[in-house]
Amino acid sequence: MNMAVEFEEDSKSLKDYIAIVRRRKKQLFVPAAITFVIMLLLAFLWPPTYQSIATILIEEQEIPKDLVRSTITSFANQQIQIITQRTMTLKNIMELVEKYELYDEAELKRLTKTEIATEFRDEDVTLDIVSAEVIDPRSGRPTEATIAFTLGYRHNNPAKAQKVANELVTLYLNENLRSRTEKTASTSEFLKSESLNLASQLEALETNLAIFKAENEGSLPELYQYNVTIIERTERELLDSRSRINELEKRKIQLEGELIQLSPYAPIVLPTGERVLSDYDRLKSLQSEYRRKSAVYNTDHPDVVRLVREIDVLKASLGGDINLQDQAELLRAEQDTLSVLSAQYTADHPKVIAQKRVVEQLSGFASGGVDNTTADVVADNPAYIFQNAQLESTKIEMKVLTEKIAELEKKIRHYEGLILKGPQVEKLYLSLQRDYANAQAKYQEIKAKLMDAELGQTLEQGRKGERFTLIQAPILPEKPVSPNRAAIVLVGLILSIGVGLGAVMIVEAIDQGIRGEKQLADVLGTTPMISVPYIYLEEELSQQNKTIYYMIGAAFTAGCLGLLLIHVFFKPLDVIWFILLRKFGLS
Repeated sequence: MNMAVEFEEDSKSLKDYIAIVRRRKKQLFVPAAITFVIMLLLAFLWPPTYQSIATILIEEQEIPKDLVRSTITSFANQQIQIITQRTMTLKNIMELVEKYELYDEAELKRLTKTEIATEFRDEDVTLDIVSAEVIDPRSGRPTEATIAFTLGYRHNNPAKAQKVANELVTLYLNENLRSRTEKTASTSEFLKSESLNLASQLEALETNLAIFKAENEGSLPELYQYNVTIIERTERELLDSRSRINELEKRKIQLEGELIQLSPYAPIVLPTGERVLSDYDRLKSLQSEYRRKSAVYNTDHPDVVRLVREIDVLKASLGGDINLQDQAELLRAEQDTLSVLSAQYTADHPKVIAQKRVVEQLSGFASGGVDNTTADVVADNPAYIFQNAQLESTKIEMKVLTEKIAELEKKIRHYEGLILKGPQVEKLYLSLQRDYANAQAKYQEIKAKLMDAELGQTLEQGRKGERFTLIQAPILPEKPVSPNRAAIVLVGLILSIGVGLGAVMIVEAIDQGIRGEKQLADVLGTTPMISVPYIYLEEELSQQNKTIYYMIGAAFTAGCLGLLLIHVFFKPLDVIWFILLRKFGLS
């Protein structure tokens, strides 16, 4: 409560503030005037800075990206920043500084090269990105795209500002062209080197694959079905051959049985029509009779002697004994006779004993005891010759089929071995094929990328890709960009008023004098009974009037000076007048 009362007692009215200003006129106007003069001097004595600006357009490639893609995929902002870093090097900056004498001798001695380069890059060079809202063709959403950028240089000499700006533009354009060309060329070289490496790897894999195929011919996975088919066909052929050989065996037995019943020699027919046995058949008949007689009689028996003599004469005529085949046939016939007699008589019966002797004699002949010189005797019985030819043909066919069966069985074992070997071969073969397929796919991918890179390189060399185009060259600046003298004057005016008011407040706070009824009442603790106002003399009134006139004149002068500054440094007054008329709709 006491604080509220004290605050209420200490509060001043507008009349009190006006009284303070009147009382402290000197403390108000002197600091304000000094401050304003300083700001005016600063505004007019600050050396002007000129800026020459160039506008560089970022043009898209002429050929649609769907047809030819550039190998440079970085964004425009990124490219600009990269080019800036490569261009704004200490070497390039110092060359420009020395070429155009941008700093005087004193500044060059005072600052190091690094400081000069930093000031040049951060303060003197300006780079502004120009963006536009576009529709992304892939997503269909609006986005910002960099379409251009401005590059400028500031200097107190307009001619030097223009020249340096031109040099910077040249550096940016050349660096962009060089970097894009180098990047596409390096990309093409890298892909070409990779394609050569992959081609050599692919060739080595192809060689290994060919060697593996040659070493495992027939066991490859793709030949499995072929091998199975070959085995099935061979087994069918083997079955047919075995069936055929069985048929031939039966035919052979049949032909041999029929051949036994035929004589190799044709019978002799006398003029009387009587058929006479041939010498060969007669010899067989006599030998058969001899065996029977010799089994019954002694060797000096007249019948036995006669038979021996006739047999010797026929042998001399035929050139030898009958062949072993006929002996075997006779042996089988006599054995059949012995079997019949054994079934009819006992073992000690004379007929059985005699027949056994005959069989024993024929057994000795069949084992090779008799000469076989008559084997070369040429038969002349057509039926025998035909039957014998069929028998020989059958034997030859059986021999051929037997050899064929052996070959077919060998072939089946071979292909079965290939199939059994298949799983292990397939494992290694699939591994080689997988490596080869991966290498081939990578090689095709690199070749496709190499073709794109070569197209991109041609695109950049022909300047058909994305490029920087100078659309606004640096011009000679006519007006400085800094300082903003009107703004400095305006700030000076506001600052001078603030400084004046601040000085008044400080002096008023320091002053311990009692002014006014309220301060007196505060000191005395009671309100005065009567208050006598200040009585102005004529000289004081005259002085106040002069002061008012001076203030009006000073305000008029300041207004005129302000208008002059606006007309000279900001915009002509007539232009401002027409702008105001048009804005308020009066013209």
